[in-house]
Amino acid sequence: MDDRKRIAAAIRDYIARERLSREQFAFKTKLGKSTVDKLLTGLFSDRTLSIVESHTNLPLRPALETSSGQLLTSGVWGLTLKPLDKPSIAVLPFTNMSGDPEQEFLADGISEDITTALARLRWLFVIARNSTFVYKGKAVDIRQVAQDLGVRYVLEGSVRTAGQRIRITGQLIDAEAGKHIWAEKYDREMQDIFDVQDDITERVVATVEPHLYAEEGFRASNKQPDSVDAWGLVVRAMSLINRMERRQNEEAQALLHQAISREPSYARAHALLSWAIWWAAHLRNWCPDPHKARRQAAVHAQDALSLDASDPWARMVSGLCLSTAGQHDRALVELQTALDLNPNFALGHTAFGWALLRAGQFDKAIAETGRALRMSPLDTFSGFYTSVHGLALLAAEHFEEALPFLRSSLAAFTEYSGHYNQLISCCGHLGRIDEAQEFIMASNRVGPPLRLREVREVLGKFAHCDVFVEGLRKAGVPE
Repeated sequence: MDDRKRIAAAIRDYIARERLSREQFAFKTKLGKSTVDKLLTGLFSDRTLSIVESHTNLPLRPALETSSGQLLTSGVWGLTLKPLDKPSIAVLPFTNMSGDPEQEFLADGISEDITTALARLRWLFVIARNSTFVYKGKAVDIRQVAQDLGVRYVLEGSVRTAGQRIRITGQLIDAEAGKHIWAEKYDREMQDIFDVQDDITERVVATVEPHLYAEEGFRASNKQPDSVDAWGLVVRAMSLINRMERRQNEEAQALLHQAISREPSYARAHALLSWAIWWAAHLRNWCPDPHKARRQAAVHAQDALSLDASDPWARMVSGLCLSTAGQHDRALVELQTALDLNPNFALGHTAFGWALLRAGQFDKAIAETGRALRMSPLDTFSGFYTSVHGLALLAAEHFEEALPFLRSSLAAFTEYSGHYNQLISCCGHLGRIDEAQEFIMASNRVGPPLRLREVREVLGKFAHCDVFVEGLRKAGVPE
C-alpha cells in the first residue's frame, strides 16, 4: 500500500473502531461531508489531515513525506489516476446562475442527462455522476479535477432562467493541454431544454472523437417526457436516491409516484422507482415487508422495460431481483444487457459483480466491482461499492485484501447489519476474534441476533455461502 492508501485505510479503521458513520465523523472533525468522502478515498490536503489529527490523535501527516520532503497532492483509492488511453471525460455539475434555489434541479438535470447520454458510448470513458457531483457548488481547478478523476476532458457549464426563457452555456476543456476546445451559448424556450441537451452532447462527442461520432450516428435523446414538470420531479428524485439515507429514499419514492401520475408512460420514472424500492428492501428495516417490496420493484422495472426496453436502470433492477431469487443465468443476462446499454454505468457494474459472485464467478466479480470503483471513485454509494468488492474478495478467499474494503463499507454506512456480518466473517477467517466479537455485538444492536442457521437460509442459493458461514463460525457466531 502506498502512503495515501495507507492513510485512507487508517482513517477508515478508526471510524470502524469508533463505530461512527461518515456523518458523525464529519461532525466530530468539523469537516464537510464531501470532504470526508474524498478523505476516505485518498483525496486530501495537508490542512485536512491536520484537522483530522487534532480530533483523532492519529499520526497521519508524517506518512505523506516523500524522499524530497514534498507532500503528495492527489490520488483516488491511494493511486494517482492517469488519463486512460481511450477518450475520457467528466461532466461537472452545471452552475445555477438564476439566483433561485428552486431552479437548481434544472442545472442538475441537464448535467445528469448529458452524462447519461455520453455514457452510452462504448469508446468513451465517462466518470459517474455521483463522483462529479462531489464538486457541486465549489470553485475548482479543472486540471486538479481531471487529475483527481483520471480523465483528459472536462465539460462544465451554467444555466440561467428568466420567465419561460432559459440560457445554457457549455464549454469543453482539454485538461491535459489546459485549453478550451469548444464553447457555446444557447437561448431557448424552457420547453426546448431537451433539444439543447441533445445539441450540447452531440457537439461534445463530435469534438472529442469526430470520426467515431460520424460512424455512430449518435443521438442523445432517449424518450424524454413531454412534460418538463415530470422530468423535473425525476431529476429531484435522482438527487435523493443517490444518498444513502432512509428519509431521502422515501422522499424520492414520493416524487417518482408524482411523476408517474403526471406522465404514466415515462419509463425512467418507473425505472428509478424500481431502484428506490429495491434499495429500501435490501436494507430490510426501511420497509415492513422486504419480500413484498422486491416484488413491487420487479413490477416497476418491467413497467419501465415495456415502455423503453433500453433503460439500463430497469434492466439492473430486474437482474438484481432474479439474482436474489437464485436465477443466476437469467440475472447475468439482464445485468450484462444493462451494461451493453450503458457501458459506463458504475452502479450497474457493481450489481453485475454482485450477481457474478453469487453465481460463483469470483474472479470476474472482482474485476467488475473494481471497475465500478474506478468509474466512480468519489461515489455517494461508495459504501455499497466497497461492500460488494470486499465480498467478492472474501468469496475468493482473499481475506487480507477484502478487509480494508469491508471496513470502508462499514464506515460509510453503519446502520446496515450486513456490512458488520461481512466484516465478522472476514475477521473470523483471519483469526481476528476479538475484533469480530465487537462487530457481532454491533450487528446485534442494529439488526436481529446473528445466527448461522438464518444466514444459511438467506445465502443458501449463492456460491459464497459456505465460505461466508465458515468465517462467521470461526468468529464465534452461534448456530
